[in-house]
Amino acid sequence: MRVFTYTIRCRFGALLVLLAGLAGCQAQPEAASGQAGATHPPTGHFAGTLDVPGQPALRAALEVRHPRPGHYDAELVVPTAPSLSFVADTLDFAQNTLRLARPGRADETLTLTQQGDFWRGALAVDSVTYPVLLLRRGPAEPAVYRVRRDEVAGPSGQALLFSPADETLPGVALAVFPTSDTAPGAPAWADALAREGYTVLLLPAADTLVPPHLTAALAYLRRTPGVDTARVGAWAAGTRAPLLATMLAEATLGGPRPAFVVVQGAPPPTAATRPVWRTLARSGHVLGVYEATDASTVRTAADLRTALANPRTRVLRGQGAGLVEAVVGWLREQQPPR
Repeated sequence: MRVFTYTIRCRFGALLVLLAGLAGCQAQPEAASGQAGATHPPTGHFAGTLDVPGQPALRAALEVRHPRPGHYDAELVVPTAPSLSFVADTLDFAQNTLRLARPGRADETLTLTQQGDFWRGALAVDSVTYPVLLLRRGPAEPAVYRVRRDEVAGPSGQALLFSPADETLPGVALAVFPTSDTAPGAPAWADALAREGYTVLLLPAADTLVPPHLTAALAYLRRTPGVDTARVGAWAAGTRAPLLATMLAEATLGGPRPAFVVVQGAPPPTAATRPVWRTLARSGHVLGVYEATDASTVRTAADLRTALANPRTRVLRGQGAGLVEAVVGWLREQQPPR
């Protein structure tokens, strides 16, 4: 059995090395479509349904692309449940079975088996399985964004760069610093923002944040094609939020500062951190985000708003698409996306 793995970050030359000694392996997706035992995935736009237990089926689409020799990419789009949408950074295809894994979420996978022009299979998210049925409807839709892995100075592990497919117009970029608690939801935020035209650098999860790590991430984004160097911000979650606020308020950052700051799920301000939040808020380019609406979160959000003490700053609460839209709206105020 011959098994082929296509990884978005691979160069064609590297793929030739991987396939050395195997003759006739140049990708021909159109010829492979519908053939039993095909060694290359069929490309195209596949539309159908994703079943949710106890609810009406959701519309879903799969885009499988072959942008250049030796390179494939794939994207799952669920318009009414955007948190399930993602662009895969690795595509595995063997024995007419396609497997995609969500970047940053190894436990979130889409596994499909080709049956003629149909894909049948399931999306697995944690312990929930969603049956999927898709039919080929034509050529693949153009890519909105790409994702690749890279090394950035900081906590151990590779960072994920979500960057718009169109890099001709410089736009807003964010360096996202999740904690171990917020890491499961971070890829969904990166996907949602990348679909709106923003460049997102998702750093490995950690519970600390020091100036060199922030400086390295900001510098990396400023070197990235398609990024407006004057509109690079920082997004820190959980316990990393007050650490970011402290280093910016105390001017301990060696190098350019972020143009704006987003703090997600920041803990309640204390007597020690209230002056820090107030100092940070003087720029006005600060957004607080809380993904809950329970009474405890309402109190914490109100305390952060009071600590910021600047009417130009905002603190948002909510869940799902509504919260994403509100965050995107705030980012548009920093600079309209492409």
